Amino acid sequence: MSHPVRGRRFGAFVLVFSLSFPVYVCADSTVAGSEATDWPLWAYGVTTPPQPGDTAKPQRAPGPWFRPDLPREEQLRPLQIEGSSRRYTMVELNDWQHTPDWFPEEHGPVPVAISRGPTSLADQTRACGFCHRIHGGGRPENAPVFGLPVAYFLRQIDDFRAGRRHSSDPRKPNVPTMVALARALSDEEARAVAEFWAAQSGGPPLRVIESELAPPVQLHGNLFVRTSEVASEALSDRILEVPEDFEKSGDLDDPRSGYVAYVPVGSIARGRTLVEHGPLPCATCHGGDLRGSGDVPPIAGRSPSYIARQLHDFKTGARNGSLASQMQPVVAAIGSSEMLAISAYLASLPRTSEADQSLQPDASSADELSGGERPR
Repeated sequence: MSHPVRGRRFGAFVLVFSLSFPVYVCADSTVAGSEATDWPLWAYGVTTPPQPGDTAKPQRAPGPWFRPDLPREEQLRPLQIEGSSRRYTMVELNDWQHTPDWFPEEHGPVPVAISRGPTSLADQTRACGFCHRIHGGGRPENAPVFGLPVAYFLRQIDDFRAGRRHSSDPRKPNVPTMVALARALSDEEARAVAEFWAAQSGGPPLRVIESELAPPVQLHGNLFVRTSEVASEALSDRILEVPEDFEKSGDLDDPRSGYVAYVPVGSIARGRTLVEHGPLPCATCHGGDLRGSGDVPPIAGRSPSYIARQLHDFKTGARNGSLASQMQPVVAAIGSSEMLAISAYLASLPRTSEADQSLQPDASSADELSGGERPR
């Protein structure tokens, strides 16, 4: 049976609350004049830049809830996905305090903060894995946290706690939530989360397709979702990152259902030039294969929406963490067009070594895709 889109992440039937998770406004994120036109809006899941005075609407209260548009008996019916012996109801899958774990045999013990949330928040807690998922791959509107060095992850938690990391778009609702959760995590919980996600693979690979056309979409929260499988609209100067199967990745939270990114023709080659021969070649810090070095994070194979947001946030000063000074000179001279190309190229790279890739299922044939698929 087909299940309508839930309100858990995509804005449908979202309830607003104001307890425990206050709204934070980043003064550095105000954009005016010509700067407002040089936004990678597609990366933020918006169609217009923010205006002075904009703030985030608080996200729905945590805890189980029933959707008003569906019969209760349907929402209490056990659901399943292919290959898993687990069963979850729609009410459980909608619960911010419950992270579905369809394949527990594929990983070690899950820290409580990932499965349920910081214990200090009691009945107002939110599970870290609800957004970032058990495998750490996250979604285009939040962060992929898999494979991050433990020291880097903990530094980001400290930056959120200290108010050094925000979003250039003060309307982005999950950033205030992230700030509050970081402040609620104990040091022991944060380290357990960091160590668990450092060992995860990020779930299914992202497919990157160079194309002049893209399918029509509509916004669900800050996520673009296809309304047709046919690529019939000009892609122009944007990257369009969408779920492969919105019902699977949204309603069922299937960890094997991934995403596809449509990128402009030629953007991958241009991005490679910028990455390899820019003011400071990315490999200098992020490693020769761009899969991280020491406590510097991997950037290969990551969500292009996330990469572009971070580049823009560094440039505007919204992301001003303890080591942001290393990135700020790099992004100072580039605009949204360069950010797009860099993001397209990085997203097209393999997340893992060739040896690791040989253990994964083959990707779909590029011949089946309009515009051609970049091998991952």
